[in-house]
Amino acid sequence: MNTNIQISLDEQLWAAMVRVGQPLGLEPVQVIRQALQGWLSQHDGQRFEQEWIASLKKKPDDPNRTEDWLEAQAWSEI
Repeated sequence: MNTNIQISLDEQLWAAMVRVGQPLGLEPVQVIRQALQGWLSQHDGQRFEQEWIASLKKKPDDPNRTEDWLEAQAWSEI
């Protein structure tokens, strides 16, 4: 399902979008779609970081398990 939206952009933003998009062969709608997807990905990453930090504050890692994490990291590089 596609949903249509209507937005207003000031002249500076429109010009910048066209300036960047045209050499890449992108229509304005494609630039907007990519920008929105990038923003959503960034937001998801930030939310994950905030949840991870909150979780660590509630239950910090045990410093005695450092060797376990180092072994797991070395194993994953194989």
